[in-house]
Amino acid sequence: MKLIRIDISNIAYAEKKVSMDSFLDLIEGCEKLLFETGVYKNGPTTIETCLSTFGKPGEASFKVYIPTNIPIEGNDEFQYLEHFTIKQCVSEVTPFDEHFLPKIEEMKQYIHDEGLEMLGDTVFLAILPIFGQHFVEINIPIKEISDAI
Repeated sequence: MKLIRIDISNIAYAEKKVSMDSFLDLIEGCEKLLFETGVYKNGPTTIETCLSTFGKPGEASFKVYIPTNIPIEGNDEFQYLEHFTIKQCVSEVTPFDEHFLPKIEEMKQYIHDEGLEMLGDTVFLAILPIFGQHFVEINIPIKEISDAI
């Protein structure tokens, strides 16, 4: 696990509420709605959700962030966010499979064991499709510390 800072600019942003079963459909659907001639995605789609409810049965709230090459006009589906920063988070990349949810628990334990403090109940999931498989960079924001782990 590593500590990273996240800076994203020119973001198409949407808030959605769906069941966990529809999580990947949510991502793919949002990405298809966005693009027009001259506008393209230039980074991974990132999902913000609550650690305490993610992966549980029922509906959950998700914020979808899609970085674009240029600023976009807000519409019925998306709002425009100029810049987004997470000053410090614990980060790990893992396959989006049956080991994904246990990896989140392992990261929370790591944060506790290292004497770090989570910032709220939030997790950011950067979705990385690679050769037909989905990987995810799990990012859990922490209170800023000055020394790297």
